[in-house]
Amino acid sequence: MEEQRVLGVDPGLTATGYAVVTSRPHGFHVLTAGTVRTQAGMPLPDRLGTIHDVLAHVVNRFAPQGVAVEAVYLARNAPSAMATAEVVGVVKLLARGRELHTFPPRQVKKWICGNGSAPKEQVMSMIQDLTGDAGIAGDHTADAVAVAICALLQRGR
Repeated sequence: MEEQRVLGVDPGLTATGYAVVTSRPHGFHVLTAGTVRTQAGMPLPDRLGTIHDVLAHVVNRFAPQGVAVEAVYLARNAPSAMATAEVVGVVKLLARGRELHTFPPRQVKKWICGNGSAPKEQVMSMIQDLTGDAGIAGDHTADAVAVAICALLQRGR
């Protein structure tokens, strides 16, 4: 059976987490993961371009069959949500020719932790348990791993 790879993305204009994850018989393996950071003073096209370029490099290098992105959560800050939606657009463009999965934040937490209201610390702990990788650093990177795992779990159903 062919190894299934998914690029998971936690979108954000200031910080976008990403991870390419594969499934294993007893868990998941992270092939690469990190966070793309952009500066608030940069013009929007440059910020989106930076995110695009890093993620395009990851897609070209690891050739995932799927791309999974966390859905935009519309809370109280509409301008922030709109900026995040623009990053989601970049991610969806990079998914061209691949399966695209979108997961709301509560669904990711429910699948990973069994609780849609799980705190970030619990998500990080479960990600480390599921991957055996204690070196996953940062909320955005851990969220990207979680989103990728959700897509791999959904594919296995």
